[in-house]
Amino acid sequence: MNDIEKKEPGYALGVDVDGSDSFDTITALVAEDHQHEIKLRTMSWHKTACLLAGEQVCLAIMAQSWSLSVLGWVPGIITMILCALIFWYTSMTMHKYIMKYPQIKDICDFGYYIFGRSKAAWYFSAFMLLANNILLIGFHVLTGAKVLNTLSDHSLCTAVFSVITTIMGIIMSMPRTLHHVSFMSMFSSACMGIAIILFLVFAGIEPAPSMATRATTQPMASLGHTHSPGREQPG
Repeated sequence: MNDIEKKEPGYALGVDVDGSDSFDTITALVAEDHQHEIKLRTMSWHKTACLLAGEQVCLAIMAQSWSLSVLGWVPGIITMILCALIFWYTSMTMHKYIMKYPQIKDICDFGYYIFGRSKAAWYFSAFMLLANNILLIGFHVLTGAKVLNTLSDHSLCTAVFSVITTIMGIIMSMPRTLHHVSFMSMFSSACMGIAIILFLVFAGIEPAPSMATRATTQPMASLGHTHSPGREQPG
């Protein structure tokens, strides 16, 4: 094993990273990274903002209305504020720590340093990151299949739509860096914003989806009965 392989995670070839001057260290790390064919340190704050917008404006935001309906307005708002404070504190702590150790490139390096340069922590962080991504991919494949099923009125099997969604995800994930992903996030955020607005409008117009309404009324219609919501049937 040579000297380079013995270096700790996050080590940049030819760069001495001791955390004494984070700005100079970051500059040296970026300069060293740009010497390679695949450049990893290319994110500007503009691209980061686009990427975070695409990541945070997602399907999960539609569950917020359901959470408020369960918790109520006051407990729900208090919960959201507490979560926002926790997220803000965590983000600022990670930001300050990474600025102190700018050689950190990913969450695995972060776990390595924060747990006393433990290799076990690095591998555990890598495993949790992999498991998290697998679960997220499965969730998005299922969601994509459901969406295609709904739009096509179940023209194909759900398994076929799952394969189609998987292929789309593989193609969109082919870029090795986030150089183009941030621009795709802008399109993703716009689509999700439109979907959320439509979701709110439709939820306000109809108490239930039209297909669900037909599914509940057809069996009763076949028996010669009709039932209007909010109206009691005679005994």
